[in-house]
Amino acid sequence: MNSPAKILLIDNTADRKERIHALKGRGYTVFPALKMEEARSRCMRGGYDLIVVTAGDAPEQALQFCDEIRRQCPKQALLMSTRTQAERDYAVAADLPVLLEAVHQALGHAAGAPDYASAA
Repeated sequence: MNSPAKILLIDNTADRKERIHALKGRGYTVFPALKMEEARSRCMRGGYDLIVVTAGDAPEQALQFCDEIRRQCPKQALLMSTRTQAERDYAVAADLPVLLEAVHQALGHAAGAPDYASAA
């Protein structure tokens, strides 16, 4: 049996529990972090199938953080959930169904990723 995909979720917004619950409900193992600084060393060590950063009220800080991860760990799967437009391949809309679909796509070929193609 394959182990569930591991997601580091960096999120300090008021509705983070909803995202955690939705991701866990789809079979992922979620490791929450409230601050980017707290998660920085965890990101660089690896061990996560996907890193999800919620931009919240600091989209520029989130972009810089994600760009740093991309430079230092170019093969790390990465998504940033944002309410503002961002010209990055890892940026997705903050809407929960859009985020969940992006997570599914990012992990779709990873070992242990559940198949939720029909779930919404």
